[in-house]
Amino acid sequence: MDSFGDSQLPFIPSTEVLVKCLFLIAPYAIDHSQRSYARLILCSHHPCISSSGSPAGVWKRLQKRLKQQNISFTDLIFPNITVICKELLSKDGLFSSNKQEQRAALCSLATLMSISPNDTFVEFEKHFIELPDRTLHDGFSENDIKIFFTSEGQLSTEQGVYVAEAVASKNTKLAKGRFRAYDGQDAEPAKSDKRESSSIGKRETGKFTKKTAPVDKSKTAKEEARELQLKEEASTREKVGHVQENLALMLDALGELAIANPVFTHGQLPHLVNYIEPLLSSPIVSDAAFCAMLRLARCTAPPLCNWATEIAAAIHVMSVEDFEAVLDLMPVLIMEEDSKKRPPSGLFEKIVTGLTAACRMGPLPADSFTFVFPIMERILLSSKKTSLHDDVLQILSMHMDPILPLPRPRMLSVLYHVLSTIPAYHPSVGPMLNELCLGLKRDDLAQALIGVYAKEVHVRLACLTAIKCVPSHSVQRDLQVSTSLWIAVHDPEKAVAELAEELWDRFGFDVCADYSGIFDALSHKNHNVRAAAAEALTAALDENPDKIQDTLSTLFSLYIQDLGPGVEFGDTNWLGRQGIALALHSVADVLGSKDLPVVMTFLISRALADPNLDVRGRMINAGILIIDKHGKENVPLLFPIFESYLNKRASNEETYDLVREGVVIFTGALAKHLSKDDPKVHSVVEKLLDVLNTPSEAVQRAVSDCLSPLMVSKQEEAQSLVSRLLDRMMKCEKYGERRGAAFGLAGVVKGFRITSLKKYGIAATLQQGLEDRASAKSREGALLGFECLCEKLGRLFEPYVIKMLPLLLVSFSDQVLAVREAAECAARAMMSQLTGHGVKLVLPSLLKGLEDKAWRTKQSSVQLLGAMAYCAPQQLSQCLPKIVPKLTEVLTDTHPKVQAAGQTALQQVMLACLFLIDTGMLLCLISDGYCYFSRLEV
Repeated sequence: MDSFGDSQLPFIPSTEVLVKCLFLIAPYAIDHSQRSYARLILCSHHPCISSSGSPAGVWKRLQKRLKQQNISFTDLIFPNITVICKELLSKDGLFSSNKQEQRAALCSLATLMSISPNDTFVEFEKHFIELPDRTLHDGFSENDIKIFFTSEGQLSTEQGVYVAEAVASKNTKLAKGRFRAYDGQDAEPAKSDKRESSSIGKRETGKFTKKTAPVDKSKTAKEEARELQLKEEASTREKVGHVQENLALMLDALGELAIANPVFTHGQLPHLVNYIEPLLSSPIVSDAAFCAMLRLARCTAPPLCNWATEIAAAIHVMSVEDFEAVLDLMPVLIMEEDSKKRPPSGLFEKIVTGLTAACRMGPLPADSFTFVFPIMERILLSSKKTSLHDDVLQILSMHMDPILPLPRPRMLSVLYHVLSTIPAYHPSVGPMLNELCLGLKRDDLAQALIGVYAKEVHVRLACLTAIKCVPSHSVQRDLQVSTSLWIAVHDPEKAVAELAEELWDRFGFDVCADYSGIFDALSHKNHNVRAAAAEALTAALDENPDKIQDTLSTLFSLYIQDLGPGVEFGDTNWLGRQGIALALHSVADVLGSKDLPVVMTFLISRALADPNLDVRGRMINAGILIIDKHGKENVPLLFPIFESYLNKRASNEETYDLVREGVVIFTGALAKHLSKDDPKVHSVVEKLLDVLNTPSEAVQRAVSDCLSPLMVSKQEEAQSLVSRLLDRMMKCEKYGERRGAAFGLAGVVKGFRITSLKKYGIAATLQQGLEDRASAKSREGALLGFECLCEKLGRLFEPYVIKMLPLLLVSFSDQVLAVREAAECAARAMMSQLTGHGVKLVLPSLLKGLEDKAWRTKQSSVQLLGAMAYCAPQQLSQCLPKIVPKLTEVLTDTHPKVQAAGQTALQQVMLACLFLIDTGMLLCLISDGYCYFSRLEV
């Protein structure tokens, strides 16, 4: 019987017979149960009875036949759509192991989309969201994916590795005669075991078993471990494959549903793309996701749907490739005449061409625009202008209707970026921002305010100007909104702060007691935001003084969190710690006496040993300001804290030295509140002089500031103190110590008043040092002192500047590089402090130096004229008509070094001119015939 059954071919009735059978049982099936509705729909779309050209042909015939029997199948479907969809999306439908049943389920769902699209889509979406395979997919590791793509019987760790065991088996001498599996060919014994065992008789089986038994026993631990790992990887491979199959089926179904009813799908495009886009970068279902995305793209409004392939490809590329790789696909900015000669060739160029064509008759429908907006967004997010920017912005400007449901927050964000990278677009982008804000919803206001965190002032102003257009009913009293506006109210730029304050009053916001948004802003990448957040925090604490202690506790916790372990391997959170330093500096005004020990203990125990030099310097400045504000009334409270640390033994020398520097500076800042006869002052001064040797400019400047007020107590030792600093400045071996001595000298002179320059022979010593041709250290030290005195004393030092100008000119052509660099720094400091009268006294000497026959003198004069770029704006604008013509004449000098100096100087001066408010001066220069700037290689 078995052999007879095996020989019979299965009987398959003809298609028409199957169809008639379906028509026959359909009325009885309908009366049976609701579940049978789904089975009838599924059977009517089964590939066995429906043609591939018309999958719904049998379904239409079934409807007509049932209608003849007064049964409206469509009316029965509407109330039972949930049950039907559940059945079609079950293991008996879409997830069946039978490919034909899967196809039938897909066609059935497509038919339902034409009958009840909304209900069908809702049920499908519910099933897609609840699909456990999505969660499993997101949980797969890189190793799981690697195992999935590894062949069965091979370990994922063996890919591309030469396996020694396989070689050994091939080199083994094979059996001869009847025991040999193959004759004259190489064979793998492992694969031939089954064949050998089946061909050997019962008599030999025992013998064969007896021979192979030792082989099983001789398996090494390594081989057993490999077999175990193979089983584990096979299980993983099966799991990943199951998820891949299910997700691919759902994506295929989504595409079928979309294309079955394009009109309905068009209204769902912004929603549907969220399900597909995350899977475009999947290593296992990206192809299925791309096919689904392509079908969605074909549902966009005509004629845009003609570019569906390019749109889907662009979205795919953007999801898979990194940002820089996508930017490489952007066309570079080309000349207009060149762009007209050649047709668009790149992917993004073709899409923009399609968008332009689609918008000729008017704006796109909102859903189509939202679908393609990410592509336009990626173009505009380029760090430089491309040849597509103008067209894309033109397309965006057509889609600003306040009524339409547009992705306004993202549009605003990308326009802020365009303004940031290409300020020239401000005249066109500004009105677009205003129009977008007219239709802003309540929930979108917080995202629209992201522009106030921009680095550029004009972007922050454009953002706040646009927010003024937001209707009052769209303003939500949201914590994020009020925090953003509150930070903008305290913007470092006055114009921004005033505009933000106007909006704050208009919207009627109150200061909130929740400062979480401000704490986040303290670690923002832009310094202006961190500074504004620090000021905003202080203003909020001024309104709510009872929150000071909690705020300090939060700041300290954030600092410890940002410092974290392993900071020596890459300090990525130093901006947050800098923001905390700015906050502590700002809150100095609102602190009370009870808060001082806590703050100072934190600074000493944590902040003064910060690994970042900038953060450490700002923490020191914060401590100094706190002492300046509150030290006078709290000397007995603070001095023991500082002395306690300075008297204890060091557990870590490096950390102790860093903290000691800061504590000494704090002690110096506090010592000015002591009486001038207090013996502690003298020990503090000595400690400050020691800290001057620290090779940190921030520390040296802080010590210089601390020394000045303490000089009241050092009048009797003034001469020896000045001599020590001058000697250290001229003779120390290390540059950092000489520069520290220069800062110390400037602080001491400021404390002893300007008359000390002559009284203690400081000016004369500096002059001698500049004239000392035997010692480069003396010349460099004198220039360092000259620079620090210019900065510290300001305009009071101007008479000495004019007197030492000839020696400064000589230093520019010194043979030693360090001296020349010191001369440049001194010149910048000198020019930055000159008054209008000082400029008039200095300028003739410099212009006369340009006429000198010696090229070194001429070069020095040119370099000093270039340093005039550091003059105050008013002084610079006064001397420009005299400087620029002379510098342009130098460009034709016979000596190349003079020419190079002239070019550098002219560039410095013209760069400074960009920051002048009085641009009329530049126009005057050009109209007077001094337009020689074309000679520069800008």
